[in-house]
Amino acid sequence: MRVEYGIIYDKMDFEERERQRRRQKIKVVIAELGMIFAIVAIVVVAMLSAMGFFVTSNGTIEQSGLMQLHSFPTGATVDLDGAKLFSKTNLSRTLPPGEHTIKLEKSGYDTWSKTIKMYSGMLIRLRYPRLFLLDRKQERVARLGEKLEFYTTSIDNSYILYAKEDDPIWRLVSVRGDDVRTTEIDMTKVLPGVKESGTKEKSQQFTGRVEQISWSENSDYVVVRVGVEEKTEWILVNLKDANRSLNLTHTFGMGFDAIKIIDGSASQLYALENQHLRKINTNDRTISRVLLSGVEDFVNYEANVIYVMVREDADKKDKVVGVYRDGEKAGTVIAKVEMDVRVKVALTKYFDEDYMAFVVNDMMTIYYGAVPSYREEAAETDFSGLKILVDQMQLMELPETLEVSPEGEYLVARSGKDFMVVDLDMGDLYEYEAGTDEVKWLDDSMMMNVVDDKLTVWDFDYTNLRVLVKTKKEYDSGVIQQPVLEKKSVTTKTNATVVNYPAIVSENSKWLYYVVRSNGELMLVREKIRD
Repeated sequence: MRVEYGIIYDKMDFEERERQRRRQKIKVVIAELGMIFAIVAIVVVAMLSAMGFFVTSNGTIEQSGLMQLHSFPTGATVDLDGAKLFSKTNLSRTLPPGEHTIKLEKSGYDTWSKTIKMYSGMLIRLRYPRLFLLDRKQERVARLGEKLEFYTTSIDNSYILYAKEDDPIWRLVSVRGDDVRTTEIDMTKVLPGVKESGTKEKSQQFTGRVEQISWSENSDYVVVRVGVEEKTEWILVNLKDANRSLNLTHTFGMGFDAIKIIDGSASQLYALENQHLRKINTNDRTISRVLLSGVEDFVNYEANVIYVMVREDADKKDKVVGVYRDGEKAGTVIAKVEMDVRVKVALTKYFDEDYMAFVVNDMMTIYYGAVPSYREEAAETDFSGLKILVDQMQLMELPETLEVSPEGEYLVARSGKDFMVVDLDMGDLYEYEAGTDEVKWLDDSMMMNVVDDKLTVWDFDYTNLRVLVKTKKEYDSGVIQQPVLEKKSVTTKTNATVVNYPAIVSENSKWLYYVVRSNGELMLVREKIRD
């Protein structure tokens, strides 16, 4: 102990205080580190939970899947595995792996249900469920005539185009909103085979055949194949101004086998002539050099093409499936097949991925990614940018056609009444027999037919079959193989006969349009299907 300036210092007390301060600092550091570790742990657990990871009953860690559920209309109550959810559609929800049953209900509407199978880490988009308003009333909107030359609907279900038999006056019906408007299009100077009729009712008569019609995406144009006696002509029809239509056969002096629209305004077309693929510019009325030779069949999505080609040289002859990118020197082979096999091809884009599909006899293959580019010096195709969705999957029948749904989400192979549908989102195949031999889409995901005077609809995978309209008669044809929802309050009963023309849901999802025959005359009618 020592004394300085009247202050007494104890050496032992000073050292003890220093030790206490050091211990306190250590405690603070440990506490701070503990807080940091706790925060990190909470963040990690929260992140893993947000990513759908959870601890199972046996102590293992597993990841949930995510379901995005939309409906038409929105605001439907969701029953999930027997329990009602607090949230209504539209919603997103994580689900553990396994089967789950979903049921949608809304006051004043019918119900929709489906069983899905969720896998770990999977995203399932259910964007198509549609509920129909109950106790609907039929409303007549247009008299079509006794017989029609053709009846077709636009890609976006905004327009209906039809013509009476032998009549060169076409009718364009706008069903875009609540008001229905019909515009007459005088095709007397556009169609080949129009002659003086010699009758008082008609001054001009169309003597040819409308054999095929395809729409542009903006619904302003249609490409029409017209047959007159033994000849065929192709015409690009301007639906806004028929006088500005273009007879492609006369303009280029070629006998085309197929013509397909490239862009939304139909300013560019692909044309197949004597197995030569060319490109047409309709604005300056020019046609390109031969892009590909030996093409038996092709389809395009915008400017990309998938084709079936016969290659022949002095030594051998073979057949290939290839793809072509606009502006490149040549195509790229993605498969080689036998000469005597049946090949069908399809091309679409879904969620910014290109999907290239081909069926060889009854075996389907689907690639997705980006259409491969042509490499002049390469001996083999570069598949590094592609993934396989379906690899040599056997179908129930050899398909006669291979088509894509309106929004490009489903691939439909058909053989007679046998349908083989692939969901490109999941890669699942659904095979079934329907009561029709045609592909008709009610909307983007729902198909339809008319059998025995009944308008029946179903989801792409043949679930949620519902009779929407039927003639007031009783039938038991046995064509539909699954139970069909046909409650009195759901099905509209009409005295008229439902006719097998395409039925559509309007662009605003408010109206169902279809055709009936009453007293010998065809009528366009509609029903309000949502408030």
